[in-house]
Amino acid sequence: MTMKDRLLRLFLVAVVASFGLMAASPAHAQFGVTAGLNFDRLSDVTFNDVDANFDNKTGWHVGVWADFSLGVVTLRPGVRYMNAGKLFEEGLSDINAAAVDDFDITLVEVPILLRFGLGAAVVKPYVFAGPVLRFPAGVDDIIDDDLKTSSIAGELGLGLQLALGGFRLYPEIAFTFGLSSFIEDELIIGFATFQTDDTQKLNTAMLRLGVGL
Repeated sequence: MTMKDRLLRLFLVAVVASFGLMAASPAHAQFGVTAGLNFDRLSDVTFNDVDANFDNKTGWHVGVWADFSLGVVTLRPGVRYMNAGKLFEEGLSDINAAAVDDFDITLVEVPILLRFGLGAAVVKPYVFAGPVLRFPAGVDDIIDDDLKTSSIAGELGLGLQLALGGFRLYPEIAFTFGLSSFIEDELIIGFATFQTDDTQKLNTAMLRLGVGL
């Protein structure tokens, strides 16, 4: 078993354990929703020794999560849907323009984050970090078979907890960086084959607002 397989297995165990905790103790959890913008970029690939360089793309995301207090830290498992934008539009248009359609890449992400509070005031800053499991969703048929069925990323960020009456606001900025390849060893679009060497990753910056109920 490779190191990547071990990481994936450990991550899946963590996912099951986290959502089992959500189901077993809803009275001790705070639930919330989140939405925001994401700014996405794929690392480059090559075609016949010619680089395909991808520009930043803007998308959006929505999600749900649950907070579980573990003393000095808070566990936050969740699920979110992300539209990553037209990731392949710029990098492939000059090489294979006829085959690059106007399609977006969408993902289902499962983050499991640990949140560390930095104070106890009404306005409470915090930092958070953890792994994210990604699944392509609703991908165009042109590249559907070329994307990994799952990939792993890491997320780091900071935010503020604002107590407002019976609910809380969580404005956040986060950075999600690919830890495993986002696509297969080869990306085939039209008549062009792009060799990725299993290194192409998806990196994302996020601005979002969460509401805890």
